[in-house]
Amino acid sequence: MRRLIRTRTALALLLTFGAAAAAAQTPAAEPPNPLTLLKRLKCRFPVATSAVWKGGEPQALIKMQELLFEINAIDVQDGTAEYVGTAGKSYVTAVLSGWSLYFVENSIGQLNVTTVFSQEASAKKLKAVHSRHGYLQMTVGRFTAEPSVSQNYGECEVME
Repeated sequence: MRRLIRTRTALALLLTFGAAAAAAQTPAAEPPNPLTLLKRLKCRFPVATSAVWKGGEPQALIKMQELLFEINAIDVQDGTAEYVGTAGKSYVTAVLSGWSLYFVENSIGQLNVTTVFSQEASAKKLKAVHSRHGYLQMTVGRFTAEPSVSQNYGECEVME
């Protein structure tokens, strides 16, 4: 009988301390991702880099330019959004991965990706990058098309 009581007591202590140790090792819950709540962004990219190939070697060029567009109707659950810029409106895919939200636009010979990070550049403005990659093979007279690549750096303002 004593042996049964000791076994039960030991088992109860083991379960109690085991549960306490497991609870101590459980990581704290992550804070909610603010990117899941975004519905509209107004983006501004004042700095850009682009590349050209000279003699087969890529060369990077840095320039100041003002690229502006909005991203509206963001729906992270459905993975959709719309770009509104100087070329009009286009529908894009929205992909939330970790603490970054990606907007992907694919058209013939062109892939554009805008990445919005969940880190503020300033109040209500999130750090962002916009990349363009394109190539359409064509030759007209002496002109031969080259790949077109650029990356723009700036921020996207969270619009209510």
